[in-house]
Amino acid sequence: MQIINEPQNALSQATQGIQWAYPNLTWVPNTFGCYDSNFQDDQIPLIAGGGSGHDPAHWGYVGPGMLTAAIMGTVFQPPTSQEIVKVTKQVTRQRRVFFIVKNFPADVSAFTAAQQQLQKEHWQTGLCIVADDISVDHESLKQRRRGVAGTILVHKILGAAAAQGASIAELTHITAALVPNIHTIGVAASGARIPGQSTASFNLNPGEIYYGIGIHGEPGYRREPFQSSERLAQELISKLRLNFKWHADDHYAVFVNSLGGTTPMELMVFNNDVHELLTLAALTIDFNKVGTFLTANGMHGLSLTLLSLADPDWLTALNRPVKTAAWPN
Repeated sequence: MQIINEPQNALSQATQGIQWAYPNLTWVPNTFGCYDSNFQDDQIPLIAGGGSGHDPAHWGYVGPGMLTAAIMGTVFQPPTSQEIVKVTKQVTRQRRVFFIVKNFPADVSAFTAAQQQLQKEHWQTGLCIVADDISVDHESLKQRRRGVAGTILVHKILGAAAAQGASIAELTHITAALVPNIHTIGVAASGARIPGQSTASFNLNPGEIYYGIGIHGEPGYRREPFQSSERLAQELISKLRLNFKWHADDHYAVFVNSLGGTTPMELMVFNNDVHELLTLAALTIDFNKVGTFLTANGMHGLSLTLLSLADPDWLTALNRPVKTAAWPN
């Protein structure tokens, strides 16, 4: 069951609900894009987006200290390049912008086309592609490198830099070091749902879980009967360890994210299991955030993101207060 009215109106009605709850967001007509009403246009505007259905991403991160604007398409479909350009031009008159994009072909294509159009009009632009997902294809075993929950950490760290006056070149330099140090992997006990559709994106047997799923309901790499939260943590951390190749006393940020249908109690039990395992690995955890940050529209599951704090400025940026709907200070 989905608590909606007419499926074809669900997205527009949800947007209206957001407007009532967060009047500090200005919505651009004929798009699902919004921007910070209080933006002073005295810094490089950060704009991110992608498909709808990942709430509170990305509108929930628009505000002082994070994104200047967010532009969404329909459910699990990115906005068009024309919509991206329209929202961008509403945000700033300074002809400069920096885009943060999740690594899906359609998203990259739309934002790249928007960037190229703006450059033809003599805008200064930057673009960062986040590819934090380390899940593998179950047949080829090649990493998928999709952009998932780690994207929110990029919003936070770049948002702090932009607020302090970073240039497009400086933001580009930060992302070149930051993005390779963020890795994410997820697990789910149910598929994602499109409003109005009676079936989920994939079906599991009762008591079964699926490792390595995607935020649009893409299939994972292995199914098995659920045993315990600790077993989930062991599997996800083992995959992250292979990618980071960490050593004792390395410093990390831990980011535990609900994919939409997971309760706070479940998240905190899992977070505890993660910390116990990382403590056994002798890692130092300097930052920990747990909550619902980037979802797969009702999927009962979670993702675990680790950020290697190779630059101490990243930790400072993560701890800097912001004024947004979805980032708890």
